[in-house]
Amino acid sequence: MIAAFCNGERISALPLDSRAAHYGDGAFTTIRAHAGRLCNWRLHRQRLHAACLALHLCEPDWLAIESMLERETATLAAGVVKLALVPQAQGRGYARVWPSVCDVYVFAYAAAAVDSATYRDGITLDLSYRDTAGGDISGIKTLSRLDQVLAAPTAAMHDVLICDRDGFICAAQQANVFALFDRHWITPPARQGVIAGVMRAALLQSPPLGFSARVQVMHRDALNHADALILCNAVRGIVPVCRLGERIYAQRDGIRALMHVFHPELGLPDA
Repeated sequence: MIAAFCNGERISALPLDSRAAHYGDGAFTTIRAHAGRLCNWRLHRQRLHAACLALHLCEPDWLAIESMLERETATLAAGVVKLALVPQAQGRGYARVWPSVCDVYVFAYAAAAVDSATYRDGITLDLSYRDTAGGDISGIKTLSRLDQVLAAPTAAMHDVLICDRDGFICAAQQANVFALFDRHWITPPARQGVIAGVMRAALLQSPPLGFSARVQVMHRDALNHADALILCNAVRGIVPVCRLGERIYAQRDGIRALMHVFHPELGLPDA
């Protein structure tokens, strides 16, 4: 970690009464910084705005946040910033005032080295089955990421594609998933325990010329008929999947089109 801040002041530890530590109360987004610029800031801000509504948080000063983030990333060739909104401590217990004033935490890191082979050759996925949550906070990236923590040991060996108990696709351990059918990119709905990621939103809003993108329920069996499969998030961009179980994906045209549109801003390999 390069530096950490709370409400603009440098910190070295979280407060002992932080609701983030006690209850996982709050939301966050993870932003890639490239050549001193914040990538997809508008979409990250939209994501946190939705989180404020869902979690009953007062809106922070977005202009002040943007100014601080730009200042802290101005000298970074490639960095990652975690921006978290945490309701201020209000005494012991789950209950808090609605809406709650939030503390703004910023954690700045150097970005991991880019592995060009991953973007060229793709990755292997394993399937994992688990119960998924729904309700009013579906799609919100809350501070409680226990499902991802539990999936991490397996994902250290192979990335994991998570399905619900009925076999419907949810997401990967730390990314959204899209499958290509002909010229149509399909991604599962956020209501099935899927985080509404920033790169997912960008792809849905602005698919490459000649392609469409939409949200649709997908069963694992449908992936046997997909032409291509990708994972995506705001830090890693578009990551091709070369194999899921016994199914091998060799189609690259649709993936190259995505990389050509989205990777230059992120400073990632362009196909």
